[in-house]
Amino acid sequence: MRNNTRRRVVTVGVAATALVLAACSSSGSGAASVSSPMSTPGTASTTPRTTAPKATAPTSSAPAARRDPLTGLARNGNPVIAVKLENTAAAMPQFGLSAADLVFVEEVEGSLTRLMPVYQSRFPRRVEPVRSVRSTDIDLLPMFGKPLLVYSGVASQVRPKLSNASITLDSQGTRDPGRVAPHNLYFDLAALSKRKGLPTSRDIGLRFGSATRLKTATRETQFTVQIGGDRFSFSYKANRYLPSWNGRAYTDSGAGGQQVTASNVLVLKTRTVSDGYKDPAGTPVYKTVSVGKGSLTLYRDGRRVTGTWDRTAKNNPFRLRDDRGRQLQLARGKTWILLQS
Repeated sequence: MRNNTRRRVVTVGVAATALVLAACSSSGSGAASVSSPMSTPGTASTTPRTTAPKATAPTSSAPAARRDPLTGLARNGNPVIAVKLENTAAAMPQFGLSAADLVFVEEVEGSLTRLMPVYQSRFPRRVEPVRSVRSTDIDLLPMFGKPLLVYSGVASQVRPKLSNASITLDSQGTRDPGRVAPHNLYFDLAALSKRKGLPTSRDIGLRFGSATRLKTATRETQFTVQIGGDRFSFSYKANRYLPSWNGRAYTDSGAGGQQVTASNVLVLKTRTVSDGYKDPAGTPVYKTVSVGKGSLTLYRDGRRVTGTWDRTAKNNPFRLRDDRGRQLQLARGKTWILLQS
């Protein structure tokens, strides 16, 4: 376990400078900063390929072939694409975040955080700003199968692990002249989703069911989760969770400025360890450990459920249980997964 007091003395300003110096990114042709619609593979429509069933459809605690393993909605057969997305004031508002099926929140060096949205239902034509990969991602992504990871670069100390991981890689993005580098690299996921040979997601351990067990669960419609130096707050309104970062609501410039929403917020208590190197500013880099076990809190339908998680290997799914040892049931739809140490 790292020394939190030592880490807090690093200021956000220094950490941000370190990230700018450390970020490796591949540049391409520039493009105007414009809002872009979403698309599924092979079509320019904003409508997903498969219409999701209503929330009253029957569910099962076991993964059914007709159900999407990331959302519990109708299976679409699309490939899975993960993106490393910057999460600082300079990055906001991001492009394409509202289309993600899952959003992982990770701590990086300097008490900063990054997002890793995962897409399979819809693919934005623009996701921005894309930044560099971390060892935390290399441990998480193989459980999806061999997903495509979109990123801007990687530290030399991490590159060998990334190259040997069960992950397909793409770091060839395009620079947005409307933003200052390195906060301006974007990718067209709609185009990337048409690439041949990309697999659909495997079962990662999520199960989706009714809210019957929630009758006795604690009602909680507003809460905040601290990760590193950032506060992630959520409010439950109109049957959806609305996330914000340090008091600033997440909106999507690629979807007309609409607010990002989720059906579930899953907080996994994890631990962090040194990744064995420092960034160019001398800040130690840490890795979040997602193999092992810990406690969890699930927020769904305006209620809070506690339990435990475990995962035995990088290629294996999570096992999620409530505090009575029963299979944890998520609401069908999008989920934010926060890795909190």
